[in-house]
Amino acid sequence: MIRKRQISSSAPTVRTQPDDLHEWVLSLPWVVERSYNVGTPGVRSFAIDCEPLDRRRLWLVTGLQLGLQADSVGIAVIVPFETASAVEDAGWGQAVTQMPPQHVLVAVSDDVAVRGPDLEMLLLIAYSDAMT
Repeated sequence: MIRKRQISSSAPTVRTQPDDLHEWVLSLPWVVERSYNVGTPGVRSFAIDCEPLDRRRLWLVTGLQLGLQADSVGIAVIVPFETASAVEDAGWGQAVTQMPPQHVLVAVSDDVAVRGPDLEMLLLIAYSDAMT
């Protein structure tokens, strides 16, 4: 179950501008940017690369359009089935396609993308799932 937490007005949050978002994501421990296929300008993918835990997993893609508005950041997270269901139930996104093993690519709702605290929470949930 996804629970909303109180965020004080002085707490730093992710900004929804692409460069700010990418900078914030790359500031998380063990997050690396992975190269993406040539021919997909603007698409960026991020993974966990944690040698101490032997964990390497893609968890975030930005710049995908997936039927979204042309000016959308096109944020999508890769999460387990259970998390994808909770994200859909909360209205934060929609499952787009199945990913191996037992994960789903979820397109983040544009409504969530413009609300920094909700987007931050969703990204931290996806990050946490990738670390476990």
